[in-house]
Amino acid sequence: MRFGNVGEVLPPKMYLPCKYRLYPFPNQERELLRQFDELRFLWNHAIEQRCDAWRKEKKSLSYVRQCRDLARWRAYDQEGVGRVYGHVAQETLARLDDGFKHFFRRVKEGGHPGFPRFKREVISLTYPDANGSAALVSGRNGTRRLHLAMLGDLPVKVSREPPEGRVKTCTVKREGDRWFAVLTVEVADPAPPSDAPTTSPVGVDLGLSHLATLSTGEMAMPPRFLRRSEKRLGRAQRVVSRRKKGSHNREKAKLRVVRCHAKVRDQRRDFAHKTTTGWVKHHDLIAFEDLSVPSMLGNGHLSKSISDAGWGMLRQMSKYKEARRSGRYAEVPAKGTTQTCSKCGRLADPPLPLQDRTYSCPCGLRLDRDLNAAKNILARALAQVPGGTGESTPVEIVPPPHRKGRRVRSKRQEPPRDSEVAR
Repeated sequence: MRFGNVGEVLPPKMYLPCKYRLYPFPNQERELLRQFDELRFLWNHAIEQRCDAWRKEKKSLSYVRQCRDLARWRAYDQEGVGRVYGHVAQETLARLDDGFKHFFRRVKEGGHPGFPRFKREVISLTYPDANGSAALVSGRNGTRRLHLAMLGDLPVKVSREPPEGRVKTCTVKREGDRWFAVLTVEVADPAPPSDAPTTSPVGVDLGLSHLATLSTGEMAMPPRFLRRSEKRLGRAQRVVSRRKKGSHNREKAKLRVVRCHAKVRDQRRDFAHKTTTGWVKHHDLIAFEDLSVPSMLGNGHLSKSISDAGWGMLRQMSKYKEARRSGRYAEVPAKGTTQTCSKCGRLADPPLPLQDRTYSCPCGLRLDRDLNAAKNILARALAQVPGGTGESTPVEIVPPPHRKGRRVRSKRQEPPRDSEVAR
């Protein structure tokens, strides 16, 4: 909850990013690159300044102190950092200050500290108060322009109009040879989900043979964009290795590699947007497993396929799209979803191996392994989401039979009963 004047309660807000393609003129592109270089120098100088203050005087420089030094620096060097918009330079110091705060927090918690590093290049700049310093304006012959303070009006392709609201920040970044602008718009927060029972819930099981298996029986095949582009990407990388280091031809060859990766990234994101939009339109509850994708990437045999699948992207997009439509999103524990019968709740004994893609249960259930897992995911989500219906939850949990003369060493835990979940 936010507060304005005395006694005034402001409505909650939601921030939506809108990404547009920029086509800066040659002089504007040179100015952007020059400002990137100034921000890189500012970042490295600020780190060195903090380190010197601690080594010599055992003092920690604050963000306010460095902003005061920046003001004097900009007044002295008007052709250098003085040509960068003041709030953009301050935002660089603010990000560095956040980096040091997180570093000290991780040191205190005993984790991996991650000291802020010097940068070889900067590929983006941010207007932290874009309402006034950055705005979409009209150009000649019905074209659109992005007005940026101390940069001018840059040609922009507006694929769709941004939502009604206040532009909070504007980030201009370079991806290879392409330029983009990301406008963060402040809009009214959508209504929270009602407590009414869900009408069309769905559980989603993510995999590799099938990218996503829904509890309704629908399956999404993995597009494998990276696998399909490996031949072209490998050829471009071999060309780079044959070029002389530091030559213009090597830079051109490296640009081709960047374009190959950018195409794969755009294809994966476009596919994820279309897939999750279809799910959100037809289902008011989407449930996933709480998979730890970074830890799963440690598997050297499956890391490339997991990265190519884009599991994290599917979950992230489903979450914020459901929130915009006042729907529900849930993540349930992944343990036992593929080994538990979705009809009677019995655990598979012996455990189902990975190569076996059909789940068979003594109760008579026989169906696809991924579909069985999706049904279990939905049952767990309905048990923990307010307003969920427990119709799909197994009524009884039957433990596997104990074999005589054998010590059971497995630490597998049975799924909780409905009454235990409700408590």
